[in-house]
Amino acid sequence: MLEAGAKVPDVGASDQDGHNVRLRDFAGRKLVVYFYPKADTPGCTAESQTFRDLKGDLTAAGAAIVGVSRDDVAAQKKFAEKYGLNFSLLADTSSAICDAFGVIVEKNLYGKKSTGIQRSTFLIDAGGTIVKVWPRVSVEGHGAAVLEAVRSL
Repeated sequence: MLEAGAKVPDVGASDQDGHNVRLRDFAGRKLVVYFYPKADTPGCTAESQTFRDLKGDLTAAGAAIVGVSRDDVAAQKKFAEKYGLNFSLLADTSSAICDAFGVIVEKNLYGKKSTGIQRSTFLIDAGGTIVKVWPRVSVEGHGAAVLEAVRSL
């Protein structure tokens, strides 16, 4: 997994509206990139709704938000529309972004092993450097911690 001090990788994918979005497109402003395992599941929905609700505060603090999962564009669009998500959700179907950030891990749920996205968030400064990483995110209280970190940048 990428750590603080690393430069943001030059990767991108289509968003929920089919627009190609590259993370370096956000150069010059702070960026919150959060990775979630699957659209429209309870934890991912709660996390995304928190970022939706904090978008005004994050924008006022100079930050954009981008969510990333390996769901396809149609699933991301349905997810965004269902919950009024007001920021880009990237459909990383090739896993290029996930692989570049190192968020694909082996998981063990009730004795069943699988490989998937580890819920993680990265805060990137205006110069394109990762300044804070939250690996293995617990949804409760996470949005407030991210907002505090953005404001302190």
